[in-house]
Amino acid sequence: MQNNKRILVIGEVYTDNHIDANFIRLGGIFHSARALDALQANYALAAVLPNYLEEDFNTFAKKLNATAFKSIGEIKRSPNVINIHDSKETGSQGYEDILRKQAKTSMDISAFLELFKSYKPTDLIVYPGKYDLASILNEIKNEKIRIHVDFQYGEELLPDFKNNKYNFETLIFSTTSKLFLDTGGTLLELLNSDFSYLANYILLKENRGGSTLINTTQKFFHEAPSFNILNTHSVGVGDCFNSAYVFYNMLLSEEHCLKIASFTAREYASTFNHDDFKDTVKLIKNEEILETSGVRISWESRQKMHIYLAGPDFPMFDTKLFDKIEDILEYHNFVPHRPIKENGLFMGNESYKERQEIYNKDVELLKKCELMIAILIEDDPGTFVEIGWMNHAGKPIILFDPYKKAYNLFLTKSVTRIVHTIDELLLEVFNLLNQSVEEFTPQFDSLLLMSGGLDSTTLAYELLEQNKSILPVFLDYGQHFKEKELNSLLKVIPQKIKPYLRVVNIKDIYKNSSSRMIIEPNLWMENVNSDDLYLPYRNLLFLTIASSIAQSEDITKVYAAFINSNHAKEIDCSKEFFDKLGVLLNDYGSVEICLPYRDLSKAEVIQRGIRLNVPMAITYSCQANSEVPCGVCPNCVDRENAISFISTVNVDN
Repeated sequence: MQNNKRILVIGEVYTDNHIDANFIRLGGIFHSARALDALQANYALAAVLPNYLEEDFNTFAKKLNATAFKSIGEIKRSPNVINIHDSKETGSQGYEDILRKQAKTSMDISAFLELFKSYKPTDLIVYPGKYDLASILNEIKNEKIRIHVDFQYGEELLPDFKNNKYNFETLIFSTTSKLFLDTGGTLLELLNSDFSYLANYILLKENRGGSTLINTTQKFFHEAPSFNILNTHSVGVGDCFNSAYVFYNMLLSEEHCLKIASFTAREYASTFNHDDFKDTVKLIKNEEILETSGVRISWESRQKMHIYLAGPDFPMFDTKLFDKIEDILEYHNFVPHRPIKENGLFMGNESYKERQEIYNKDVELLKKCELMIAILIEDDPGTFVEIGWMNHAGKPIILFDPYKKAYNLFLTKSVTRIVHTIDELLLEVFNLLNQSVEEFTPQFDSLLLMSGGLDSTTLAYELLEQNKSILPVFLDYGQHFKEKELNSLLKVIPQKIKPYLRVVNIKDIYKNSSSRMIIEPNLWMENVNSDDLYLPYRNLLFLTIASSIAQSEDITKVYAAFINSNHAKEIDCSKEFFDKLGVLLNDYGSVEICLPYRDLSKAEVIQRGIRLNVPMAITYSCQANSEVPCGVCPNCVDRENAISFISTVNVDN
């Protein structure tokens, strides 16, 4: 495999001070440099740094085999030292950028341009920081180059990015990134944010649980696992991942690229010694990694994973260890439960009824949780009973034994894992929950075609009321109003099914169509009627694609919110057509087509929506305009007539 990439890394040089490990080394862009050197990449460094680090920068850039390197800016009044309190990142790493607010930065754009023109990079890896990145990007705005920006920091740059409409290849986030959390902390909200219009891809690194790459044009998701170990540190591991991803990007499949990046990052986390890291990377067999399984627990799915903390969590004991484990689990987006905090403390003077209530609540909490962490700091009988209950239920149990007190045979044989340190504990949490992760993915019994319109949104709420387990599917068939439609859908879809929304790209089918659903009309100049909006066999296509997905995933029912329509030419939108298609698909497959609204008028659907408190006002149904409802296309007319009818009925009553 020939790799002709020339990768230029832009960012600051820091001194990383690992307080907990009593270790200091150069950080910032040097994490990427170490990774690229290990990958034997052709790369260059453009550094912003304090003057006193200039000699070290030059020395280590040479040692790490950078093809070219140059200082392009100076940081004054700040030493650019990062204090790191938890190098292994079992919880928050506790970064402290010393005197960050005092820093003043001066840029040498001419030095950057000199390096850029002489090196001629194909790819840029950019780490925003305390320097003028906008000026750099403006200088190369018209260059044909792939730009990959890690947005762990630099949220203040977002307005400039929007205004200048830079053409980024990849925007990279981690689940600890402020910008990711500010968008709502979910993949769908990230996809629906302004970032999706700024880059071809969005890459989300999901702390210890794998990664997701989003194709923002096709709305397609690629996922890959992480490869976790008892790491030596976690500092710069994300930068190492970025570098490996960019190095292999476009040379391998998306999944393969992400897997290799994750594997390389794992090796980086295993040692502070660069030579050891480099030697290990040389041994990586890329072909074997594609077949290797790892840990895949998405960030969002962790909110469905409840963990029971058993142990003497009593006021008379030091409960700092319980506090720490609770904080760590929440940091990684799991849901920990401390029964004494939630259900009350048994003091001994309670009535029989009060004792029974506390007991019942604790048992219900045990049933709710998928994993137990039993903290052995005292010989607590209640903890041992809880372990026995969880063992009988067949659920995994981690015994956290920091003082190595676990000798009893029944105790040690009743638990799944015994660990002695916090990092061992966290590793086993991911390993054990990964083994049963399929339990947290709903077994869908229904597929629902959704568009963000009034009818399909109302049907979603109605099916949830009937306790259906729904896979929502949005079809991108090249409609010019797709962005408006999808954005509306993300606002109105019930929260319970929002994480499972699937966007399916079939737009090539109608790419040569002259329909005004594909080519947006100028409503100031054109009169648009039903014939102009016709797409051949659109509803037939939708239902057969939905049925194909459903049968492939053992879903027995496909729902669509089509109502009986008299629109011109739409032969596949009549009650007679739907009846015949339903019989055909049911006779020749395992999927049942369900169209509960096909006998209803739009007004009757609205009445159902009112009863279900559906946010109908922000649904979007127009087929002729991609910004605001036109008011004259068939969908708009149906909607307005129905609303007028409902209003008249309400006034008369």
